[in-house]
Amino acid sequence: MNELVLSIDTTHEFGSVALLEGESVIEEILLHSPDGFGHVLYVHLERLFGRHGRRVDQVDCFAAASGPGSFTGVRVGLWLA
Repeated sequence: MNELVLSIDTTHEFGSVALLEGESVIEEILLHSPDGFGHVLYVHLERLFGRHGRRVDQVDCFAAASGPGSFTGVRVGLWLA
């Protein structure tokens, strides 16, 4: 069975979240949030999982971008992962 991966990039004002299964991208959401992602990320994740009938407890691997970018942006992505 293929691993389910949640990938998050919150290191800059342009970011993304993606859900992958094995080598296939299920969906990627491109985000723009000049004020940071802490206040918008969970809504997008909830919708992403809901559209594909998945739950966060089914994720086998979390991937977060490490920069370059703002320290706070990196922390938001790593905290979730």
